[in-house]
Order: sequence, then structure tokens, then C-alpha cells
Amino acid sequence: MRCLLLFPVVLVACAAPSGVVPDAGPAGDGGFLPDPKSYDCSGMALPAVKAKPDPCLVDRACRTRLVAGHRGAGGALGALAPEDTLAAYRAAIVLGIDYVETDPRPTKDGVMINLHDTTVDRTTTGTGAAADLTLAEIQALPLRLDKYTGDFGCERIPTLRALLELCRGRVMVLIDANKTDRVDLLVKDVKDANALDWAIFDTSSVAKIDEALLLEPNLLTMIRVASVADLDAQLTHFAAHPPIIVEVDRNADTKDVAAAVHAKGHRPFTDVFIEDLSVALEGNLRAYDKSWALGVDIAQTDRPAEMLRYLKRR
Repeated sequence: MRCLLLFPVVLVACAAPSGVVPDAGPAGDGGFLPDPKSYDCSGMALPAVKAKPDPCLVDRACRTRLVAGHRGAGGALGALAPEDTLAAYRAAIVLGIDYVETDPRPTKDGVMINLHDTTVDRTTTGTGAAADLTLAEIQALPLRLDKYTGDFGCERIPTLRALLELCRGRVMVLIDANKTDRVDLLVKDVKDANALDWAIFDTSSVAKIDEALLLEPNLLTMIRVASVADLDAQLTHFAAHPPIIVEVDRNADTKDVAAAVHAKGHRPFTDVFIEDLSVALEGNLRAYDKSWALGVDIAQTDRPAEMLRYLKRR
């Protein structure tokens, strides 16, 4: 997903959304964070595979409030494990969230890996652009682990295929296609992993979705819109293959666009990183009142444990 520039936020008190009684206690305590041994290198035991995903996860008419984990459970504002690693996705599975977002891009030898940045510099002890390094060279690089609690020494930058295999039957995967033009490789990994029922091709590029659907007409898709006009144009363009989810940009019109998404029989999704920052700084889960007041059905968060706590799911 796209990254937001974070800035000081003035929190305005507002009523809790209907049906939700937020926990006003400090986020990060109270025993609702999982034990790192449940997802780091020392354990890695995962919940059993489900026979079928929850129908709500692919139902455009579903209005249940759902949670997406940014970079697994590795988002910058509340990482439980190194971002975009298998450990981050194991943590998300242990938490029981509904969707996880991935950041695939190709290596020099044409393998899709899960790496947000163009280079390996920030997240590993190595240097260089992923596009200039082979898979073997990238997976030989230890990760930077100084800020994490737990044993993550076994972790390396994973392939998209390995991530899909891990998540099969446990959590839906949002594949962010904005970081690569190799749509063919993304679609191939989805097909090879038998993930057509639970991996969602996600991008702001209409052309990439068109290309992906030519390669695999049964692919689940997710569009991104910034305005009602943009929504109308994309839903018209994709009338023969409507998206499963509609991501709405965070801007002055988010609430109006979300309402328009609902009016057209779809589900709005948005990032809640601004509220994540408030929770991180102030320790009050009521900051998430503002997220759901936008009228969305799915929130992508850097702090999935806290969001689940807010929704009384943990």
C-alpha cells in the first residue's frame, strides 16, 4: 500500500461507532499482545488451516468491520516482527486478523520477493537494489533486528510464493502491485500457489489490473480511488469484473467517497496510519473512533493487535 507522511495530529473527541465500546486503557499492555515465541524462530506453531475463507472476506455486500495488517504485523508504527518477513505474517495469523498486505518486487533473476523498498539497505545488513541482486544474494543477507523483541535470526527476505504458502487457509493476502511492472510474475505466483480464492491483486494502476485479468480472468482485484469521479470511472471500466475491495485515499473527501462506495454496493477500505500514530503516542485506543467514523468497512493498520482490541476481538 502507499505510504503516508506522518505529522502531528490534533485528536478530536467523538462518539464511539455503533456497536463498539472502545477500550480506553493504554495500548500495548493488558496482555493482549501475542508472545513472540508464538511467531518467531523459537516456535512458529500456527493455527490450523481453514477449509474455506470466511465468505465475508470476499463479499462486496459484507459490512462487518475487518482489519488488514500493513506489511503483515510489521508496519512501522507497531511492528511485532521485521516487516514483510514470514514472521510478520505468522504474527498476523496468530492475532487472527482478516487480511495481510504484501510488497512484492522482482530480483535480478526474476523471482518475486517481499520487500517494500527498492533497495535492501534499510531492512538488511547489505546494500544494493533488489533488481540488481539475485534471490540467493538477497537471502544471504541477515536482517536488521535491533528494535524487535523475540528471536528472528532465522528470518530472511522471503519470496512471494513462500508467503502465499504460509498464508493459505489462514489469512487473505492483499498483493500490492504498485512496486513492480512484472504483472506476469505476480499472476504466476498466485496461480502456482492455488491462491485465486484468497489472494487479491491490489494497485492504483488500471493498466496493471487490465494486464493481470488478461492473464487470469478469475483473479480477485482491489482498486484505489481518490474521488467520487475516480470511483465512477473505475467501476465503469471494470463493470465486467468488479473489484472485491475499493481502497479510498485519506483526504478531505474520504467520508463522502466511502459513502459513494457503499451506495454502489461495494466495500470501502482505507489506511488508518494517522490514528495508529495517535495510539502509539498517547496510548488511547479511542483514537480509532476517527478511523471508523469515516464510514469504511476495512481498516489497514500498523497496529493490528490494538485495532483488534478496539473492536473487542482480542
